[in-house]
Amino acid sequence: MYKNILVPTDLADKSERSIQTALEMAAQNSGSVQLVHVVEKMGGDIDKEIEDFYLKLAVKANQKLADWQHRFQEEFSGVPIEKTILVGKRIQEILGFCQEKNIDLIVMTSRIFSRDSQGFGTLSHQVALFSPVSVLVVR
Repeated sequence: MYKNILVPTDLADKSERSIQTALEMAAQNSGSVQLVHVVEKMGGDIDKEIEDFYLKLAVKANQKLADWQHRFQEEFSGVPIEKTILVGKRIQEILGFCQEKNIDLIVMTSRIFSRDSQGFGTLSHQVALFSPVSVLVVR
């Protein structure tokens, strides 16, 4: 049913449950999993110092995704696992990637949302509201 699954991650260890869930689903359907981390871009002009800052964050994120990719590939050898680092606004980048890569399902880890918080809530909540495809939130 779902063959091309996206797992956006903030790199927290809690994300491993979402990766595991996505891989199990992909394995049942001869699918693939896309691991994505978005380095949140601040507003304003980008100078060399900020560009270097983003690059350092991207390198660190790429290493974490590579570690997960290697570790999970051993258990799910038949499931292709790709990794991508993006820079920009998280919700826009995730939804744009989803359309660009013809994603069938987004699997995300839930985050605690306080009733006192302002705005649209957590990233997983925002993605679930605006996504053109189904979203599975893993607790």
